Amino acid sequence: MSFISDNSIAKKTIICLTVLVALLFAFSSIINPCFAEPSVSNLNSNLFKYSILSWTENPRTTQTITWRTEDINQDRVQYQPDVGFSGSFDSAREVIADGPIFNDGYFHFVATIRELIPGTGYVYRVGKEGSWSESATFNTAAAGDKFSFLYMGDVQEGYNSWGEMVSKAYEDHPGLKFGILGGDLVDDGSSTEEWQQFFTAASPVFRRIPLMLSAGNHDNTDEFWNVFALPRNGPAGYEEKFYSFDYGNCHIVVLNSNYMGAPGIGDYDKLINWLQNDLKNSEQRWKLVVFHHPPYPVVYDWRAEHLQNNWVPFLEQCGVDMVLVGHQHVYMRTKPLLNGAIQSDGEGIVYIMGNAGTKHYGPGPDYDYIAKQLAYVSNYQIISINGDILTLIAKDADGNIIDSYEIVKQPVTGNPIYTVIPVIDSAYQIESTNDGIKAMTVNIGVSGMKYFGVQVESVKAHAGVETVVFSHLRDGFQLGINATKADFDVVDTAQAGFNVHPGDMVKAYVVDDLTNAIDHNPIVLQ
Repeated sequence: MSFISDNSIAKKTIICLTVLVALLFAFSSIINPCFAEPSVSNLNSNLFKYSILSWTENPRTTQTITWRTEDINQDRVQYQPDVGFSGSFDSAREVIADGPIFNDGYFHFVATIRELIPGTGYVYRVGKEGSWSESATFNTAAAGDKFSFLYMGDVQEGYNSWGEMVSKAYEDHPGLKFGILGGDLVDDGSSTEEWQQFFTAASPVFRRIPLMLSAGNHDNTDEFWNVFALPRNGPAGYEEKFYSFDYGNCHIVVLNSNYMGAPGIGDYDKLINWLQNDLKNSEQRWKLVVFHHPPYPVVYDWRAEHLQNNWVPFLEQCGVDMVLVGHQHVYMRTKPLLNGAIQSDGEGIVYIMGNAGTKHYGPGPDYDYIAKQLAYVSNYQIISINGDILTLIAKDADGNIIDSYEIVKQPVTGNPIYTVIPVIDSAYQIESTNDGIKAMTVNIGVSGMKYFGVQVESVKAHAGVETVVFSHLRDGFQLGINATKADFDVVDTAQAGFNVHPGDMVKAYVVDDLTNAIDHNPIVLQ
């Protein structure tokens, strides 16, 4: 039997304690920011709680970032192309922010990154050395005339629910290029707490895609203008309140209806002249206008008559296609309107009223100019432009389609005989091929027998029987073809059914004569 002395026990105890302390010290370098490696410790997630992208200059070559922080030194942006990004910003470029503006107990910073490459993805972070936000990405605008963006009316209440809806919209439509809000982002525009809630809900999406804004009657405050950065190309004295920007083949004008007065009142002439010059000088194919108060309301509003008399005529004269509004907390779409009268599709202006928050009003009278209204539902709108086609799809908070509409512009060149308009359906996405043929691409989760319908509108009379051809393709190979013959100066619809898989495409086009003859090529009439 052997015995261990007390001295031996003491020595072993000291050794064990020393090892334990060393292990704890090493472990603390993982969990304690004071000892952590820079790549781990310097993340400040609070910075991105209050970060928003926007544009103040050209969307193709610049990106503007705003953020709010309690640290006056968190004043810079680091960025680099996202191709090959491995988590290190060692080779990143840096921009020092303008500001700060101190407001609501926070320092507000604005930084604009310039000389970017069009159609390119970038990764960025904001903060300072030793205290950076997590990284996020953005994409500069690319050339082309095919894109989608998100529109939302009033938020005002229910910020958490609204944030969840924004995130779902972004997930369901991953190609969105930017968002637009039509005013009344918060209920009390002077409330720091409400702005905190708004930014917390907005930032997860709008630190990735730019957010463009119009002020409403609830948020037209100093706080609004201090925390957002918008284009300053409006009339003198109204920079940011009135502005415009281009994306793709679309010109978008944003107005502040709180200042949209009448002749002889305020700066009416200055504002109207700016609006006319801005719209008339744009050569973009599509022209959209955004402001808060509706000229064509769900429920009578004194501002509606004023806007109809003093602003709508100029919008019509300048070729505006669609006006996006809010204010009355109901979803509504008008019929096309011109000179106070209902027009055929493709003529006049369509007005869209959104309501994104949880504050709802009841439906109004069934005015004859209303094509669709829906009360007591939070909603958002996806507006997609594909060349000469604008498609609007309105959805509720669960992603269910509550309305859809399409505007087709006649091509500037050529002499089409017919216009083919696919029927909007949640089972597929509508697009145009490079040669102008209408195509319907089957959505993920859709399979089995599906019918594809089109409307055929006559541009000018064409004698005889024509054929609408439906071609079913999978991975670029034609699987089947279906044809409907009729006099499409008399008949205006056609449809065909195919057994489809997700990703399949069905093209639809009109030809003059479809035969099996080897020496005959049909002439496309659309």
